[in-house]
Amino acid sequence: MTFSRRTVAFLSCFLFVALLALPTVDRVFKFAPMTIIGEAGGGKLTELKLDPGTWVPWFNKLRHGYLEHHYSLRGLLITWESYLDTFVLASTSTSSQVVAGKDHWLFLAQDGARNILEDARSPYGLPKEAVALIAQEMERRREWLAARGIKYLVIVAPNKNTVYPEKLPDALRPVFQDTHLDRFVAYVKARTKVDIVNVTQALMEAKKKEQVFYSTDSHWNANGAFAAYEAIVPHLVKDFPAITPLTRSQFSVERFNWLPGDLANMMGLGGHLKEDRIMFVNKDWYKARGATYDGPMPAPYFETPQYSYTGDPKLPNALVFHDSFWWELLPFMAESFDKGLYVWLKPQTETEFRYFDTALIEKEKPDLVIDEYTERYILPTINGHFRIKSDAVAKAP
Repeated sequence: MTFSRRTVAFLSCFLFVALLALPTVDRVFKFAPMTIIGEAGGGKLTELKLDPGTWVPWFNKLRHGYLEHHYSLRGLLITWESYLDTFVLASTSTSSQVVAGKDHWLFLAQDGARNILEDARSPYGLPKEAVALIAQEMERRREWLAARGIKYLVIVAPNKNTVYPEKLPDALRPVFQDTHLDRFVAYVKARTKVDIVNVTQALMEAKKKEQVFYSTDSHWNANGAFAAYEAIVPHLVKDFPAITPLTRSQFSVERFNWLPGDLANMMGLGGHLKEDRIMFVNKDWYKARGATYDGPMPAPYFETPQYSYTGDPKLPNALVFHDSFWWELLPFMAESFDKGLYVWLKPQTETEFRYFDTALIEKEKPDLVIDEYTERYILPTINGHFRIKSDAVAKAP
């Protein structure tokens, strides 16, 4: 019995030390399989020199998650845990960044401080003061643009869980039929003159015939984007009758076995959850051609803006402020503009509405400004205390 206890104690100590040493051994010999984890917070460690000016940046980078993100076996362990939760235990929680639903559908649950799924299923309404502030800011933008002869259109794209609630775990499905997004849009329409289009219903109709979101990605696919385009284009034609709407018959649909979606990569399951990528190919060819913006890059820009040109002077010039949902819409929408400029902006925060680049508008002098938002980037959080800082638009005539 004594020998047995000593053996167990020795093996336990050995295993403990071996597990502690594994990351260092892997860093040297690289025996663990490579895994891809899609997440922010990586990057290189700031170079440390004898110059004291390099010490604080180096230390700050180190203490803000560098070691956590560069732990040698981290990606493999995340993959194992995600695989176990998704395929074996069918266990999920909204405290996770990504939630696995029915039929291995994945949903974004956490985005920054926002718990998307908990907000969506909350029986409480949106904070009235926050909704009023956002609506007022939209109206101020519309008035500022109208004073310069520029039309304003707001497009709202739904979250994936709004369109496919039946794919969520039963415990996370929303309580009410009318969503917070429905109520928000109704409020804006009732209290402002803003032309706002919520494309949710168009996607709900389209999904009866075909899949409109990727199961492993947080974004809609080309089917969903085209359904959204069909809901948006009447709002454009109303003010710019020279626009000729595209029809579904103009496209052939191609499928490619490309990379898995962003949610699968965030869970480390890119090698286990794959699906076809969908592309619409215009049989008559797209007229719009792209070019890169070479102007200043304010801090709120997410990446370098892009131009498109069709060379048709009868069409309007447009400036679009958008998020990542715009990219699937772009091939369709660009055909409606003589010139388009597309600016991917960082989302709003709890204290500041999303950036509105008045200087760029004055420089470009477009006929139309579009604000495109995904649902999670326009609605205030249920428990948030949203406040808008004063800006140039609020003071504009």
